[in-house]
Amino acid sequence: MFSATRRTLLTLGGSAMALSLTGVRPALANSFFEGKTLHFYVGIPPGGAYDLAPRILAAHLGKHIPGNPKIVVENMPGAGSLTMMNYLYNRAARDGTAIGFPMNTMLLEPALKLVSGTSGNAQFDLSRMAWLGTPGQDPAVAWVGGASPVKSFEDLRTKGATFGSTGAGADSTVLANLSNRLLGTKIKVVAGYKGVADYLLAFEGGEIDGAVTTYAALMAARPDWIKSGRIRVLAQFGTDRSKEMPDVPTGIELASDKEAKEMLALYGVKFTAAYPVVLPPSVPDEQVRILREAFAATMNDPEFQAQLSPMRISGGMVTPAMVERFVKELDGAPKNVIDQLRQVLEGK
Repeated sequence: MFSATRRTLLTLGGSAMALSLTGVRPALANSFFEGKTLHFYVGIPPGGAYDLAPRILAAHLGKHIPGNPKIVVENMPGAGSLTMMNYLYNRAARDGTAIGFPMNTMLLEPALKLVSGTSGNAQFDLSRMAWLGTPGQDPAVAWVGGASPVKSFEDLRTKGATFGSTGAGADSTVLANLSNRLLGTKIKVVAGYKGVADYLLAFEGGEIDGAVTTYAALMAARPDWIKSGRIRVLAQFGTDRSKEMPDVPTGIELASDKEAKEMLALYGVKFTAAYPVVLPPSVPDEQVRILREAFAATMNDPEFQAQLSPMRISGGMVTPAMVERFVKELDGAPKNVIDQLRQVLEGK
């Protein structure tokens, strides 16, 4: 049997050891990334907004991570980011040094299988991955000329309009078709323009009445059009109204039935979580915490914001919790809603 003095000494010693370990653990965790190299895997070829965003982040994130690790950006294109996501999930390091930047359509892929089909090529489970968030939102907007007789979204249902588009799989086509099928509009789509710049020129030449364009692309190309009244924005597509357009209704709000609202809400995830940043599964909690805190600090970094501002990413940071909520909602979406949305997106 221990004496009272011995028990006291053991208790004090154990407490001191516990305090010592408690103090050491954060220091050890904070020094984990020192001397390390972080690899940013980008799921598209070099060039464009989805390649630029991680490069801007790479220039600033390291200084907010204890240990100031080196960051290398590597492009891993293929199947709309499917190749990169499969690599990140199955083969990449699981210690926080591998970070993925997929196209936002990958958030929808496990549910809709628009890229992989039924082949099983999507070899990842989004619910097991850890999200850092996204630098901002990028809602798509349906717009017409300021002098157009189409003054409201209701006019798109009664009078219709001719919209320009870049191709069958582009959001400029997909959202116009979704609008026709789910919201009752009468939009005639003229596809085949090489890019946003081409159909904006077509609009200026009177060939088309408007288009559905992401807010960032529109503001980057013609930053004064909305403010000057050169064009009128009739609707926006995302899960919620953007801070930049608080008076413009979402497609979800304009839908009249429950299933249409659910389909538009599911598809709208890609515009709200526009630039998702994700880790592989099984990354230790402490590394996830450090990276999330560094990511959030970078979002508030004036130098980062100054470099990001020309991209016109709107709405502010989307938190990891929000992305996780989106993933959960997509996982739990009713099968009939998923099937109907897939059919609409495939033009059936």
